[in-house]
Amino acid sequence: MVVGSARNDGNTEVQVQSAADALSEENIDVKIIRPYDMDIRHCTGCNKCIGDGICSIDDDMCEIYKAFDESDIFILATPVYFSGPSSIIKQVIDRFQCYWVSLEEEPTDKIVALMSSGGSRNPRFENIISICRAFAITVRATWGGECLVESTDEWDISHVAKPSY
Repeated sequence: MVVGSARNDGNTEVQVQSAADALSEENIDVKIIRPYDMDIRHCTGCNKCIGDGICSIDDDMCEIYKAFDESDIFILATPVYFSGPSSIIKQVIDRFQCYWVSLEEEPTDKIVALMSSGGSRNPRFENIISICRAFAITVRATWGGECLVESTDEWDISHVAKPSY
């Protein structure tokens, strides 16, 4: 799971942690990655990755590539910012350009899914879904669907996802 939020106690984090807990209860190994705390630079469009699919930028993105390569299910988690994904998750998605331009054309057996929360009563999840589905196509994965939570400006989902004592 890749958390595209900078808020460690925010709604996206609550969503991810709740899903991770549920999966762990089913004895499924879960790794949570927080790009906000990592050194990940922007894709420069240098095209050095064409053919071999190896990004020329030497930074912490290699940890995310490794997690993707070793995963069966790859979940992108992001809040809605201005009707789109956070810049954090978008930067990660953009860096998968090296998978798009590699010579590999066969589909993988991976699944890509989305978890997102939006503040208004009618957040624009459509844009985020479209971008994340395009990501799934780029990495030759199957789209696994989305888990969406709306109206988080009015209340905090942490009171729903975690028991209060």
